[in-house]
Amino acid sequence: MAALEMSLAMLALKRYIPFIAAFVVLVVLFELSRIPKRLKAKAEFSHLSGRTKATIIDRHQERTLTYRSTDPEENDRYEYRTMVTYQFEVNGQTYSGEGEGSGAFWQSKEQMICYDPNDPSDNCTLFYYNSKTKSHFLQTLIFVVVILGVIYLAIVMSGKLVK
Repeated sequence: MAALEMSLAMLALKRYIPFIAAFVVLVVLFELSRIPKRLKAKAEFSHLSGRTKATIIDRHQERTLTYRSTDPEENDRYEYRTMVTYQFEVNGQTYSGEGEGSGAFWQSKEQMICYDPNDPSDNCTLFYYNSKTKSHFLQTLIFVVVILGVIYLAIVMSGKLVK
């Protein structure tokens, strides 16, 4: 009985292999297409090699319209970002800055800052730095594996429901 269920699941899985493969290829191509942009950003931010904790002075949510609906039944879409104003000290001198910070640290009193050791007034939050320079390939790969697992389980379960 278990062998029959497994063969039904494998037959169903074989039917979906072209779609799964196309999905994986599209995700990989999308991530590969972003590599030049990330490398350019890394070069632009390479001078920000200093790291320190900054005290958050102010924070607020910024809402940006990303899609305006023309249909009264459909809602507009917005992107929300946490904007922070901060102060930090380098070599006894106090510097300040403002920019996008991590929303995960909404209640936090500190965030990590990247700054130019030669000119600490040139700075940004580590959150912003990472959003521009880090690859999300591993996260995307994990997402794809989870989706494939869900698809596989759905196929196995649908095979059990058919009998």
